[in-house]
Amino acid sequence: MLGTGWALIDARIGSSRPHNHLAHQISLAVECDLEISGDADITVPTGHAVAIPSHVRHRLGPEGAVVRSFYLDPLFRADARLSAGSAPVLLAPAETAGLGGIAGAADAKRWASDYLARSQANPVDARLSLALADRGDVSTARALADVACLSPSRLREIVSRDFGVPPAKLLQWLQLQRAMRALVGGGGLADAAAAGGFADQSHFTRRCAQWLGVTPSAGLVGFAFEIVP
Repeated sequence: MLGTGWALIDARIGSSRPHNHLAHQISLAVECDLEISGDADITVPTGHAVAIPSHVRHRLGPEGAVVRSFYLDPLFRADARLSAGSAPVLLAPAETAGLGGIAGAADAKRWASDYLARSQANPVDARLSLALADRGDVSTARALADVACLSPSRLREIVSRDFGVPPAKLLQWLQLQRAMRALVGGGGLADAAAAGGFADQSHFTRRCAQWLGVTPSAGLVGFAFEIVP
């Protein structure tokens, strides 16, 4: 399932490189222990789940293991953003059970909202939130600042505080999300690259590998996603 600011993916772990991204990732070890390596190493016992904060460099293993992963970023709910952490942490049993019990989009959104509430999340700046929801052209930092009615310097301060990256990196993440939605919606790599505003298919492939640790052809093509409004 792929929604605005969140995704739920059930898959077998493939070959990937260490990476980090703007989303908080919560992964459930379904049938065997998970090995998390990167900025910190941790073993996740079977039936347990781990929260990997945004910006934490990581890679999941072993290859072939079944994992359920929930990705959550500040676009999910403007009134709640998770604080950045420095290392993966195991989830409480109740949170893990809820993650394993998700059966549809309504369950997924409810679980994410409850998770945010328990995590004492903070709000995203209202001006930035409205600008990101705008359907106009916010493909550059200048355009985003204009829509948000902010100076470029103030925009940098707010984006760095709320997302932990400069505006250019946030826009790259949004580009990648648009391209992924086009790809899982049935488009080819070239169509997805165009939908995301990438210069070409190679540009899309490089960004996907940078943010997600896999190329789109290796990590996304062939998955059956439900796109949730």
